[in-house]
Amino acid sequence: MMERASSRLRLSTISRHLSAPSQRFASQLKNLSASKKVLGMPVIIGAMVLDIHAVPFAADLQRGTTVPGKVTYVQGGVGRNVAECITKLGVPAFLISVVGQDMAGQLLVAHWLSLGLSIEGVQQCAECVTPVVSAVFDTKGELATAVADVTALEEHMTPKWICQFVDIIQSAPVMMVDANLMPNVLEAACSLAREANVPIWFEPVSVPKSVRATGLLKYITFASPNKAELISMAENLTCSVKGMMSQGSLSTKTGSARVKEIVWKLRHHIYVLLATGMKYIVLTLGKHGVVLCSTRNNPMFQDSLGQMDLSSDADGGTTFDAIPVAAILSRAIASSLTETSSDGISSNVTNTQTNIFEFPNDSYEPPHVQNAVQSEPKVMCVHLPALPSTVVSLSGAGDCLVAGTMAALSGNCDLVRSLAYGVAVARLAVQSDSNVPECFSRNSISAKEFMH
Repeated sequence: MMERASSRLRLSTISRHLSAPSQRFASQLKNLSASKKVLGMPVIIGAMVLDIHAVPFAADLQRGTTVPGKVTYVQGGVGRNVAECITKLGVPAFLISVVGQDMAGQLLVAHWLSLGLSIEGVQQCAECVTPVVSAVFDTKGELATAVADVTALEEHMTPKWICQFVDIIQSAPVMMVDANLMPNVLEAACSLAREANVPIWFEPVSVPKSVRATGLLKYITFASPNKAELISMAENLTCSVKGMMSQGSLSTKTGSARVKEIVWKLRHHIYVLLATGMKYIVLTLGKHGVVLCSTRNNPMFQDSLGQMDLSSDADGGTTFDAIPVAAILSRAIASSLTETSSDGISSNVTNTQTNIFEFPNDSYEPPHVQNAVQSEPKVMCVHLPALPSTVVSLSGAGDCLVAGTMAALSGNCDLVRSLAYGVAVARLAVQSDSNVPECFSRNSISAKEFMH
């Protein structure tokens, strides 16, 4: 009994040290847009896609034959998913995209209008075919294979179209671009945002497309790759990290210890991206959750960590209900109380191990990065675990993670709390067969649901 009470006391102490809205951080995020008097809507530039989802009822997929299952049409596309999710969370978003005037395009536009959203930024092109992705899932809800036709976006989404919305882009609290855009379009969008100091979020989409922003990484504030996309982006920058992840196998560790081991093996790739000047990596690890990485000398990151207080119920001036955040971060802290650090990774909180850690040790020799902007080799990480859920489909979960985080940032939440909010939103997404849950709102993320 005494030991249990002691554990609760330790958890409470760490919680007070670790959480709550940072007003200074929120003001710093606003100051990134110092040239504007009024912040507008978050802007999302990317794909609107008709997804065709095929899921077998029971049998495993078999090559060369058909299996019984369910086939559905779902509104999709990374940009579209993020914009819809943000809007359902109570933050109107502005989407810039392109569709054809065919049946798929009409379906996507009709759904967008039914949500009460503007199609001002959506180019309806008579001479193109609306982007379509045909995806096949296994019985666990995980993607087995897919074929994507997004030629329309690559050929008809131009810098000229994007530049029409310069005022909207430059008044945004944050802008997201997805890697379905061609490099010249990504450059045009980033240039407009950079002129007004608008934070830029890059969503890599896939391994082949993740390298499209290689020349722009120093202007990107946030990037949200999975493990494979992170490796691809880093290896495209320098050959010095090729093959590094494959050296040695992972142990049988679980929980946070497992995540720390994964991050340690990816340390060279993480460093390479941060050395370009990118501010944050939001590394998505599927069932293991998400890891936020930044350099130790990033004052905004340090401020977000240092002023959190999970024990506070006050909203700190934000417009977002952060009730589930306490459950998420408390669970992260509690799960790591009995764990020990991996080699080369140390905790930055005295007397206990937590899900905030840094690497590497002083003997680390970082890989060479040509024209590196950032030379600080120390990287700090925050691990937020995925919340337990009954998985229906993993399609759209990553997009909802990004959307939840962007929505909270737009509502003046600090960075780590915003990411925790994104984790809560992603949990609801995996429990739906749609990319963005149909019955979904800010009220869906309640204390009762996330405290269990």
